[in-house]
Amino acid sequence: MTKILHMAKAAVVAGALAIGLASTPVQAGGDIGASPVPPPAPLPPVGRSIWEGFHFGGHAGWADYDYGISNRAPASPLVTIRDSEDTFVGGFVFGSSWQFGNWVLGTDSAYSFGDTQTGTSVAANALGARAEVNYSSETKARAGILVQPNTLVYGTVGLASAEIEASGALVGRSSDKRVWGVVVGGGIETTLDSRWFARVEYLYADYEDESFRQVGGGSLKVDLDSSTVRGAIGYRFDWSPWELISGR
Repeated sequence: MTKILHMAKAAVVAGALAIGLASTPVQAGGDIGASPVPPPAPLPPVGRSIWEGFHFGGHAGWADYDYGISNRAPASPLVTIRDSEDTFVGGFVFGSSWQFGNWVLGTDSAYSFGDTQTGTSVAANALGARAEVNYSSETKARAGILVQPNTLVYGTVGLASAEIEASGALVGRSSDKRVWGVVVGGGIETTLDSRWFARVEYLYADYEDESFRQVGGGSLKVDLDSSTVRGAIGYRFDWSPWELISGR
């Protein structure tokens, strides 16, 4: 009887040990058991497309300046002359773009310098004058649609400005005035390699009339508009000035 009691006691102790071992979590690398599952890694942020960001580049082309010069003196009838002058223009472009599906919206600005010292002359009372454009610029809104993943067809509209210089005996010493107008146009842009781009565009600008005082009284009024065909090459960065300002 004593032997049976000892055997029963040993069986109870062994069972308790087995239950304790089964309920203890496995710690050793070689022990059998499921290791905890790590949380899924966050998805990487979606990057900008090659059509988004701040762009900067250079442009060159050909412009036709159409002048209308009206001369009115106190003792002379109105004299009006119209003339067109073709000239090379060059400068730089900059702006920002954002993509929404197949649409690309943004801003685009340009400054034009170079061989813009052209104009036309008018004579009255044996005196002459000349009007010239020293430089021009424009700031535009641009909207386009991607006809191919790397080809954009766009239209643009905005504000244009130019500096007109009047010189000659009719106006005395040379005088410069800045005029404002509206510019519209359109073009085709394509990506070259990574974020490099090239474009060809046409722009028409119509400026306000500006008057210059004449020697002995009267005025010399200049009416200016221009047509420009130019190409540009530049680089589009993966950031925009708006993000730098907002700190995003």
